[in-house]
Parts: sequence; C-alpha cells; structure tokens
Amino acid sequence: MSESRIERRERERREEAFREEARRDEARRAETKRARVRAKAREYEYELEREQKRRRKRDTVRKKRRRNAGGAIALILILLVAFTVGRIWWETRSGGSDPIVMPGADEFDDSERINILFLGTNQGLSDTMMVFSLDSANKRLDQISVPRDTYYYRPSYAGAAYHKVNSIYSTDGYEGVCKAVSDILGGIPIHYYAVLEPEGVKKIVDAMGGVVMDVPMDMHYSDPDQNLYIDLRAGPQMLNGDQAMQYLRFRSGYANGDLGRVSAQQEFLNAVMTQSAGLDFAKVALAASNVTKTNMNLTTQAGFATRAASIRGGMFYTHTIPGGAGMQDGLSYFFHDAAATKAMMDEIYASA
Repeated sequence: MSESRIERRERERREEAFREEARRDEARRAETKRARVRAKAREYEYELEREQKRRRKRDTVRKKRRRNAGGAIALILILLVAFTVGRIWWETRSGGSDPIVMPGADEFDDSERINILFLGTNQGLSDTMMVFSLDSANKRLDQISVPRDTYYYRPSYAGAAYHKVNSIYSTDGYEGVCKAVSDILGGIPIHYYAVLEPEGVKKIVDAMGGVVMDVPMDMHYSDPDQNLYIDLRAGPQMLNGDQAMQYLRFRSGYANGDLGRVSAQQEFLNAVMTQSAGLDFAKVALAASNVTKTNMNLTTQAGFATRAASIRGGMFYTHTIPGGAGMQDGLSYFFHDAAATKAMMDEIYASA
C-alpha cells in the first residue's frame, strides 16, 4: 500500500526532528569536551601559578638564608667551638685535621670540606645527630640531620633496639657513632666531633638570653622515668634554657614522629643563627665549658674559626637524609634511602 502525501510529510518531519536532536546532542558533547579542555587549562594555569609561588617562596627563603649567613659564624662558634674553650684550653693534643673516620668513597678524598659531627646526648643515647659540613672556599655551610631512629644493622649486637643508630653511643662511644654516620652518609670523612649533654644546651641558651621561637603547637608530655616534663603553649615566645630543651625533645605530637622533631631542631638552629649577632661569645663559651666533649683543641679551634670566618656573606643549608618510617621486629625505625643519601652528599660535595 503506497504511502500517502500526509504520511510522507509526517515521516519526514519525524526524521528531521530526529536529525535535529542528534545535532543538538553532538553540539552538547562538543561543548562538554570544550568545557573539559578549558577546565584542564584553568587547572594547569592554577598549578603553574602555585609552582611559581612556591619557587618565589623558595627563592625568598634562599635569599633570607644568604642574608642570615653572616650569623653562621656565631652559630658554628657557639655549637662547635665555644662549647669547648673552657674545658680544653690546657690540653696538648695535636691540632691536625686528620679525620677520625677516613673517607670511604674516592670522590671525597681530595675535598677541602671539614665535617664535624655534633651529638646531643641523653641517658647514654645520642638523642641528636647532626653533621656540619664547612666549605670555606665557597662560603657554604651544610647541616645534615640523621634521625635518631635510623636503622643501622650491627651483627655483633642482639636485640632490635641496638639496630637504631642512637644506641651506638652507649656501646661504642663517639668513634662508633662517627663511623656509623660516615657510612650512612655515603662514606664522607668525619674530622671532628662535639658531644653536648642536655645541661649544656640549657646553659648555652640561658647565656644567650633565650631564643625566640614560634612554637607550632601546644606541647605536653610527661615521662617520669626520663625525668622529662614538657609543657609549652603554641605561639611566638622567648624560650629559656629549660624550655628550649622541652621544645627540642618533643616528638609525640608530630604526625611524622622523629622527622618532625628533626625539622623542629633545624628551625631552632635557624633561629639561633638569626639571633646570634651581638652575643657575648666568652660568656656562652664559659657556660658550656664543663658539659661538652670534643677532639678539637685550641689550635684546631683557631684554624676552624678562621675557616668559619670566610663564610660571612655565604650560604647556610639544612638537609635531612632521605627515607621513611617503618616497622621491623616489632620496633619503629627510620629506613634511610642509601642511594638517595649518597646522591645528596655527592650534590653537596659537587657544590665546590
């Protein structure tokens, strides 16, 4: 049966309506695609702007550190030289610069850098481990932190706790710690050491007249077994010696545990560096003279101070060895990334 004219027109109308709807659908899909492209473009521009802001912030921090680097002389002298003046002025040991630990990697043999291991101890453990690496030729000072929970396997010792690097001081003394830290840092030489008891930190900070810090959170902790009582409020404040020790030893409130404490210690060092201008050096040295051990005598200190003086107007950088926290044998450790740590030290040395 043939299609009537009216039926044909109706059919054509429906087909046209269907085609028009298909064109509208295609247009909507195209617009949706263009909207996604625009959104991605906006997101890319936003991320680019954020990265530019981060770069500007990093540049500002670097410039600020460079402006503050003149204070690095006082920081070095306070932390690594002044600690020992009163104690060892009568000692007659040689002042040579032969390393305690010889370099374990060839690329460190000919470097002019001087590395000093700074240990803050508590109850027989090295609670704080920092290496100050001075490159006086290039006016640069690098501070490298080694978290106290860093895993360091020692086959001659049984028990999980003995495989934390902070336990080495109690069994093998400063020489054992120097060797372990050198190994962890890719085989760099360790020339000198300075060991500071907690009482020394208190006396030094009090001799400085206190240190202004912006405490990031309320810090509350109590451990009668360690005679440790921490009670600090958040906010900017002047910390006396006892409060500074509370700030430096607090770790339970940081999401990343000991790494948070390491960052806090680095912030403290930056604050000391910034506030070190005009300090009574002799007073600070006298306050710390009876609470510090070192292998630097006056001759060595004088040479080191001369090198330190060359850093005026130079650069001060802080680092923490790469890695992450984890559990092993029922104990929490920080597992350093040996390859990344070696690369970091190579980069520091390559700055020469």
